Amino acid sequence: MRIATFNAENLFSRPVAMNQSELEIGQPILDDYHQLNRLLKEPIFTDAVKQQIEILVDKYKLTDRTAEHDELILREIRGKLWQQHQNGTRTWKAGGSEDFLGWVELVRDAIDDRAIKNTARVIAEVSADIQILIEIEDRITLQRFHDDVLVAELNQLGRPPYRQVLLMDGNDPRGIDVGLLSRVPVLAMKSHVELRNNANNPMFPRDCAQFLFEIANGQQLVIFANHFSSQGSDRTGKRRKEQSAEVGKLVNKILSVTPNVIVAGDLNEPRERGNLAALLDHPQLKDAMAMEAYPERDTFPGTYLTGSKSNKLDYLLLSQSLQQKVQTVGVERRGYRSTKWQPFDTVVDERSQASDHHCVWVDVNL
Repeated sequence: MRIATFNAENLFSRPVAMNQSELEIGQPILDDYHQLNRLLKEPIFTDAVKQQIEILVDKYKLTDRTAEHDELILREIRGKLWQQHQNGTRTWKAGGSEDFLGWVELVRDAIDDRAIKNTARVIAEVSADIQILIEIEDRITLQRFHDDVLVAELNQLGRPPYRQVLLMDGNDPRGIDVGLLSRVPVLAMKSHVELRNNANNPMFPRDCAQFLFEIANGQQLVIFANHFSSQGSDRTGKRRKEQSAEVGKLVNKILSVTPNVIVAGDLNEPRERGNLAALLDHPQLKDAMAMEAYPERDTFPGTYLTGSKSNKLDYLLLSQSLQQKVQTVGVERRGYRSTKWQPFDTVVDERSQASDHHCVWVDVNL
């Protein structure tokens, strides 16, 4: 059985702020997006809150109907923040969130058709029996991608389509959820979006989606599919550290039910940063790419951009019962253009790349 994880970086559309060539360009926009939405939820708009709202609204010209809104859009559902006068002055109308219902949305941009097809090509070439997918818009989009794009690629290779196309909406409003394609029967799926940290914020920025599979001889397999906080939004790694610890607790709990457990997904940091210790040093788990079954563990230890050690972001962590059954571990990198390997002939420039991430897979004798 082949199991894989791949951060597809969306299928058909992606927020413009997340589609920049450099993190330093897009991250400030995302920071402003989150900050303004937090301010608009304040029960009382104090003078300080009003000042911050005005600064951010003016920065992106959100109340100017004639402006080109290329990054953010303000949705005013009920009420107005202020009345704008012809002399440039304003009179605030909203005293707090009870007077104003609205929020800021990220402008989305269509993904290049070539990139969509190359994303499908990566998935088809790996052809995992269970494919975890990161950064997927929603289940209907995933189904359309499967039916309209992926099946054609699978047919060319003589490989079957996926019977189960599943996704549970997570905590991230940007449409970057955790999804699943599976040829293996899924018995149950569980979300952990409700878990909170000590600050009473969602523990998982997207979700730690839990999938239960029926495998050979009546055995069961549990996969925890994750997308931890990014290094841009969580610069110190504090949130990734608590997310790692929480997933470790979930693993311990499920190991009392079945010995077959996998933690998969984009954990957004290499081992050396230290914040993933609860998982990477878990006595029952081991990274598939650290096993002898992975032939390129010394030359290409990473899963992002050029595959260097510092670019190790994506993981398949296997429990002890599965480690003994591992046959081969590999990483499909040809969807990303690099001089370090030969990409697909259809990957000719940055716009046609499937993703900045690579697809990690493992063959387990089950």
